[in-house]
Amino acid sequence: MKRKLVLLIAYCAAVLSGCAIGNTHRYHDTLADINFSGSITIAVATHDQREYVLSGVKEPDFVGLSRGGFGNPFNINTESGKQLAEDMTLSIANSLGKKGFKVVPVLVPHSDQRQAVVGKLKGAGGERLLIFTLSEWKSDTYMNTALLYDIKAEVLNKEGTTLAQKSLNGKDDLGGSFMNPPQHAKEAVPVAFKEKIEKLLKSPEIEAALR
Repeated sequence: MKRKLVLLIAYCAAVLSGCAIGNTHRYHDTLADINFSGSITIAVATHDQREYVLSGVKEPDFVGLSRGGFGNPFNINTESGKQLAEDMTLSIANSLGKKGFKVVPVLVPHSDQRQAVVGKLKGAGGERLLIFTLSEWKSDTYMNTALLYDIKAEVLNKEGTTLAQKSLNGKDDLGGSFMNPPQHAKEAVPVAFKEKIEKLLKSPEIEAALR
């Protein structure tokens, strides 16, 4: 009986390790539900300032960890194969565009300083400049999935003066699955991303600045 139990544990660990390898999460086509509309031109950028990306420990398309049977971590990357910041920018731009805004997505590398990011947004000719600064964003899946996040949305006028800002940070428990934790994470994380973007864009200060 003891031997069978050891074999079962080893088998489950092997299966979980197999499930944990090569996972991706979808961000690029998420559409946030925004309860306001407009027609002004908005230049949008996501500035990835995650410490492990800035240091080169993780690539810019890194979005989380999926752990094998013994807790050993494997990287999760974007489904699109593009940088997380690019996926987020596209998602935000499409969400605003759906509500009538004229949106210009601006791609900025994580190596840019804030002044350079603002300069590129000003160069895009928007009446409003919208910057999402990403200080933390990753999921961590074993049996359950945790989401760690620290995002700031900031609206500037065309001269580069800040009109409004709103931040979200925390660690959320997104639930889990005993049978297939990676699949649960693959479904739960994009939903959580949609909720975070909605919460930022629909905050009174950000909405007022974009109107």
